[in-house]
Amino acid sequence: MTAAAAGDIIANDPAADLYPQPPVDPATTAQARLVARLNEVQHRVQYLRNVLMRTRADLAVAQAQLDSVSSLIMLLTAPVSLAAPAGAAAPATVSALSGGALDGPQGRVVALSAAIASGEAELARSESAAQSLQQQVDDRVRETLTGDTPVPAAATTYAGGKLRRPVPGRITSPFGNRLDPYYHVWQLHAGIDIAAPAGTSIIAAAAGRVTRAGWSGGNGRYTCIDHGLVDGQRVTTCYAHQQAILVQPGQQVSAGQVIGQVGSTGASTGPHLHFEVRLGGRPVDPMPWI
Repeated sequence: MTAAAAGDIIANDPAADLYPQPPVDPATTAQARLVARLNEVQHRVQYLRNVLMRTRADLAVAQAQLDSVSSLIMLLTAPVSLAAPAGAAAPATVSALSGGALDGPQGRVVALSAAIASGEAELARSESAAQSLQQQVDDRVRETLTGDTPVPAAATTYAGGKLRRPVPGRITSPFGNRLDPYYHVWQLHAGIDIAAPAGTSIIAAAAGRVTRAGWSGGNGRYTCIDHGLVDGQRVTTCYAHQQAILVQPGQQVSAGQVIGQVGSTGASTGPHLHFEVRLGGRPVDPMPWI
């Protein structure tokens, strides 16, 4: 997808996901419903940011038109004000122009300014709600990962404990909404970006079964591993923009096993690993997990 095509999609649906998303599970537990609600609010934030970005651009155009009309009115009315007797009305042509300006660009500026103020207020409320929900999800994750009760290491149950860091390197982009560097529109960044040279080995964050391994649109070469259940939800890690994939769907992998190589495939601006943690298929912040 090109950046222009992405812009057209967002114009029709400002909350649209430009990156392919894995299917999600029914939200049947309290934690799953919390994660589902967080996902909804995050997409609302994305929607509002894209609408505001477009509305601000429209306002700039309207203001530019207003400035040009105002300058023209000043040029036309200045000679009239000098020549006309005190209290006399301006010529009909100038009066008509002044009225048209008030109904045109000036009216658009007022309407767009009001829409931006309303949108910014709603955005602030939505971002506050998203932050609160994210904190609740993170707190529950930390309780689960650090709890004293051992988690059975069965094939269908997450073995517990922290996930391994899939590659060394600094985090260059956190989880959450951002202005996408490739598509230039607001998108929910469903994971974290970790800087690493092309060809760096990527390891599995935990033992599990590979559920997908192949091309996935803007994700480029993309691998997902199902690690079992925690709190009644599937825990999945996904690895995007790979240079090479070294596993196949259905394959069982162990924690720390090399599964691919860092690359810059798909909608990427340079070599790095985009790393996701998903609960029931829905993205959550990976930081409490690693």
